[in-house]
Amino acid sequence: METAARAVLAILLLIAAAAKLRSRAELPELLGAYGIPGLARRPAAIALILVEAFVAVLLLVGAPGSAFAALALGAVFVLAAATARLRGHRRVRCGCFGAAERPWSWILARALGFTVLAGVAAFGGELDLASPTRDTLVLAALAILAFAVLVLGVLVLALYRHVGVLSLRIAPSAALELEGEGPPVGTPAPALAGLTRRGAELVAFFAEDCRLCRDLAPGVRALEREGVAVRIAYEAQEGPAFSRWNVPGAPFVVHIVDGVVAAKGLVNTLEQLDGLVATGRARKAHAAA
Repeated sequence: METAARAVLAILLLIAAAAKLRSRAELPELLGAYGIPGLARRPAAIALILVEAFVAVLLLVGAPGSAFAALALGAVFVLAAATARLRGHRRVRCGCFGAAERPWSWILARALGFTVLAGVAAFGGELDLASPTRDTLVLAALAILAFAVLVLGVLVLALYRHVGVLSLRIAPSAALELEGEGPPVGTPAPALAGLTRRGAELVAFFAEDCRLCRDLAPGVRALEREGVAVRIAYEAQEGPAFSRWNVPGAPFVVHIVDGVVAAKGLVNTLEQLDGLVATGRARKAHAAA
């Protein structure tokens, strides 16, 4: 049983490594969803491809400890999937079997399945299911317990995120709008790639190392379902835009209607974000009256 599990694991890892190698130009960007900092993404992408290929070779040749290496890799995959959800991503790409986005739950289920299979490869040779001994039963119980702890850890992370969202909701609702910060209200929005200047648009200025920005990202993206086009600009990638828009710091949000600045301000909570959008809509309605 463990031999078959090793073979399947090796094939899966080789396919995943080959797919990542083909899409190596996009892989660093994909790793951003899993919390990898910008400067570390390219080295992490190269390391991931090499580790997957190396572990696959070890599994194929039956090297001692290779199954445990696959088990550790599976735990990393599960943690990465949980991290992506914690950062607000409902659909993510992993680059393993194509570049298409998958629901977060599918990525997690696949990672858990890989981890279970690695557990079979690591401990299957010690399990005599026909006539189980006490040691066999202890190993089986430990494997089940480890799997349960892994699942509970993912659930705790998800619960932690929801508690954080609730805490963001009960904070003060007024965004900090100062006259000398950001583009003046009522004036055309400065130049920024991706703006259509038609209808309602929201520009969020975030920083990669900003915890509040990560907390607000799901709420900002949720506005797209309400018909508001969302454009997120990160300081490390679009520093000149921060200067053109006179952004004092992150997270800073600007609400634009038909290319004109309707509201702006430093936003620290979801309530402040909702309040800023409501202010922009009210100003636009008042101007049209």
